[in-house]
Amino acid sequence: MKLAAGNPAAAVSWPGRCFSLRFRQRFATMFRSGTLNILKLLKMFACSIAIVLKLAVIVCAEDGIQLNLDRTSPALHMPAGKRVVLATPAFEDYTEMFFDLCDAMQLAVKDECRIYPMNAEIGLNAIAIIQDDNRIIVFDRRLSPMVGYAGAMMIIGHELGHHYCHHLGRRPSPGLELEADRFAGASMRKAGQSLDDALAAIPILDERPSKSHPGRAERVAAITAGWKHPETGKSCRR
Repeated sequence: MKLAAGNPAAAVSWPGRCFSLRFRQRFATMFRSGTLNILKLLKMFACSIAIVLKLAVIVCAEDGIQLNLDRTSPALHMPAGKRVVLATPAFEDYTEMFFDLCDAMQLAVKDECRIYPMNAEIGLNAIAIIQDDNRIIVFDRRLSPMVGYAGAMMIIGHELGHHYCHHLGRRPSPGLELEADRFAGASMRKAGQSLDDALAAIPILDERPSKSHPGRAERVAAITAGWKHPETGKSCRR
């Protein structure tokens, strides 16, 4: 399926959500305290504008876009299966989490972080996919009440890890999941989050291992290792 432009008015209505109340409050606090780093501000706006403009082109109006999932799409805690889902541009909080993680891991928006965060109902899951050469992270917002803000951020970091580690197109395996977990732990540490925050999503993960995913204890160990040794977060690339 080719991602096509939709109703221009509808497409343009979304970008305002990118600058959330929390984003604006943080900006105001930094400005008042004199700690505002102009270069960082410009980088944040550049990242926002780059993704907003791209999504304004590819989003099909209010209806969103159809994503074709298959069994090789790296998922948080269970295979996504082969199906078509309707996705919309991610709400502002998820977009901000994504920007923070990219910045923390020093990933360039024109390269490693040229990825589009989306929301869709995908069975309380999160996935990383590539469709029509667009790299995408899909997060099911119904997870948020279960894992909280920190847990959602860690999950997005995990899916970002799948993209960074070049896992897409490879057969899902526990080893790949552990690499993404280590990346997520490192990204949370570099983003200033505590180890407890990095482990906030653990309760929803399966306790027992499967053919595609490791057990909960192994995942705790991988996330913890990434958090304690963030310099190893990018070691998945070979």
